[in-house]
Amino acid sequence: MKFTQTKRFYKDLISVFFAWFTSRIVVVATMWITDLFASSEAREFSSQGFRLWDAGWYQQLISGTYAELGEEAFRFFPGFVLLGRLVKPLLGGDEVLASVLIANLFSLCMFAVLYRLVIVETGNAGRAKITVWMLALFPTAFVLVWGYAESLFITLTLVVFLALKKQNWKIAALVAFLAGLTRPTGALIAVAVVTAPGFWNMTSGFKARVERLVAFTGGPLGVMVFLLWSNSQNEKKWVPFTVQEEFRGGFVDPVRRLISGAKEIFALDPDGLHVLFAFSFFLLLVVVWKNFPRHYFFYAFVSLLVAVSAENLNSLERYVMAAFPFVMALAVFIDKKKFQKVVYPLSAVCLVACTVASVTGRYVP
Repeated sequence: MKFTQTKRFYKDLISVFFAWFTSRIVVVATMWITDLFASSEAREFSSQGFRLWDAGWYQQLISGTYAELGEEAFRFFPGFVLLGRLVKPLLGGDEVLASVLIANLFSLCMFAVLYRLVIVETGNAGRAKITVWMLALFPTAFVLVWGYAESLFITLTLVVFLALKKQNWKIAALVAFLAGLTRPTGALIAVAVVTAPGFWNMTSGFKARVERLVAFTGGPLGVMVFLLWSNSQNEKKWVPFTVQEEFRGGFVDPVRRLISGAKEIFALDPDGLHVLFAFSFFLLLVVVWKNFPRHYFFYAFVSLLVAVSAENLNSLERYVMAAFPFVMALAVFIDKKKFQKVVYPLSAVCLVACTVASVTGRYVP
């Protein structure tokens, strides 16, 4: 059985390899060309290459410690960092190479697991390939090439959903815990677990009920472990959240935030672009509801709700990309080939544009 599953995973890797490779070529080529023609001011950003934005923080944490880098470093959860520290010695102590290698290897695994999950849920291999391409060409998919934790986090979340499909609560619990150690939004996996088929089966035995309860607590427990460790390292409490609040503002009423954001769209304010994306994602929730099991919808919904509840909507598109049911919904939306001929090039253009904007410091990923 294990041999069969391993063989199938290798086949899935082959099936998604071209999409994975193409997205890497698009992003790296865009970065190189942008740096080549950037102004002297923009080159201050573009010359940093794979050290840009949060990638630089992860790389510093791979080489250093949270205590050395100060309170701001506690915004970044340790899952990706610890993995980087394990790989770094194997690569001659190069933290940049370690972070980029991990991000890209997990991106390949992520595409393979996504491909398998869509097949398991829909029985449609064609739809699975479309889903992979939509994620590969997503406007913020450049962070899946950089040393960001997104590829690791999405891979772990996808594995949890596969485990939920098979009602393997032990695997779901363990992997959800690892996701919680990787990103704070790992706590939201609990919503998917508690709404998954079989969770409320009252005819099962005591052991099965305990396993489901442990699966439910896995994601929040991973988050809490890091928060408690953070409390032991700082005089202030809950530093990962308080520091993040300084950068992105506190939580606000999402309805009022979207209403005020609508005015930004008509005023041609750059922040209005984030709001426009948010409205688009809310529309995609309808597609998720109609085409996938309910726990996909609830996970996507709470992920989007948390993202739009922030006072500062920077990075909204990256946060929502991690809620993969939205990408699955996009694939449903463009199932017909005539739509694919338009959407694929358009997505590629958006990916290039967002990469250029981020590399030159005009867009916060």
